[in-house]
Amino acid sequence: MRNKQVQVVIVGIGGYGATHVKEMLHDIREQDAVLAGVVDVKPELSRFYGELAAAGIPMYDSLESFYANRPGGADLVVISTPIQYHCPQTCLALQHGSHVLVEKPVSATVQEARRMMEAEREAAGPFVAVGYNWSFSSQIQQLKRDIQSGLFGRPQRLRTLVLWRRTQDYFQKGWKGRVKSPQGDWILDSVAHNATSHYLHNMFYLLGDDTEASALPFRVQAELYRANPIENFDTCAVRAEVEGGVELLFLASHAVTGVEGPDFTFEFERAVISYAFGQDNEEIKAVFQDGTEKRYPKAGGAYFLGTGEQHSAVEESPKEQSKLLTCIQAVRTGSAGILCGLKAAYPQVLCMNGMLESSAVADFPESLIRWAEPERVVWVEGLKEALRQCYEQGRLPSELGKDWAVPGRWVELATYDSFEGGCLQP
Repeated sequence: MRNKQVQVVIVGIGGYGATHVKEMLHDIREQDAVLAGVVDVKPELSRFYGELAAAGIPMYDSLESFYANRPGGADLVVISTPIQYHCPQTCLALQHGSHVLVEKPVSATVQEARRMMEAEREAAGPFVAVGYNWSFSSQIQQLKRDIQSGLFGRPQRLRTLVLWRRTQDYFQKGWKGRVKSPQGDWILDSVAHNATSHYLHNMFYLLGDDTEASALPFRVQAELYRANPIENFDTCAVRAEVEGGVELLFLASHAVTGVEGPDFTFEFERAVISYAFGQDNEEIKAVFQDGTEKRYPKAGGAYFLGTGEQHSAVEESPKEQSKLLTCIQAVRTGSAGILCGLKAAYPQVLCMNGMLESSAVADFPESLIRWAEPERVVWVEGLKEALRQCYEQGRLPSELGKDWAVPGRWVELATYDSFEGGCLQP
């Protein structure tokens, strides 16, 4: 039935899940959707616990318990749990006929992502959306349409830099920086497979040949480093190649002070597209060879700037809405257009698994590791500058002769179908 009131259950109400809880309680119209329940092993730790209890929202300790106690189930299951639960919880929801919005990354391994795709096919109706924020924005959607149309010519090289400090409090959470769970399930949490995965995914997504597709990496070479006392890497320098030999360079670190990025520079035949967080009103800017610019504001509505001219040819943009509301509207209307599904999210997982096949995690020299108070941040002397240099020159640290750099090998991904541990130490 179209335009139905959507029954929503949120799985995981701490961390990012609290954003979805807040939106359901305060922003979503009741005629559009209602919160049928929440699932969390410790719901009392949520800052919305009192409000949920006062509203009489049922609380469950597992998704299995929710379905067992609510015969009608839910129309939409929102999964905001640690990475190792994404695959089993998504598959369970699909088995019960529920649509799914699962937070990024889609899964720890390619085999789990493929299992989720198979479960979606078998469910024959419900969709799975993956919560990469930029993919749901009108800003990125407008840019993607222009890339698909050939406005900028063929892609040549894409580069992205993200330098985001993380405190010790961040890494002390149970699964952050972990390779496996106590039960032996892959987590593979890292700088590239959690906080900054949005921006690795974004390069693949923008080069996809349709709205809900991303370009696949054919091969990858990675340098992986660690300063924090964690199992996986907190710093990476990655080169991937997609169809046509287009190079993607991704540089990211949590072992820095302050916050810089995301910044990106995307080179095409006829234009260079750039973005720098916190600058130019966070507009994405395309500069053509004749000096003409096309800009994509954060709120949508692209426009051209001729050489020395003011705004012209303003393109209207649909009103910005959250990924949760996008999914709710898709359920209500029966629309299949969810912008970022499993197919679109898969290349990021494939690339990340390949990275762990390319290189073991190398520890930064103790002589370079610093400690910042009161922020409680571990950082590496000169790392921020080194990665910025890599970004500007399109090189990896080993190619610039950094003393601490350890080159990785090229890994072919065309037939890659299972992650079994790669170069991770047993």
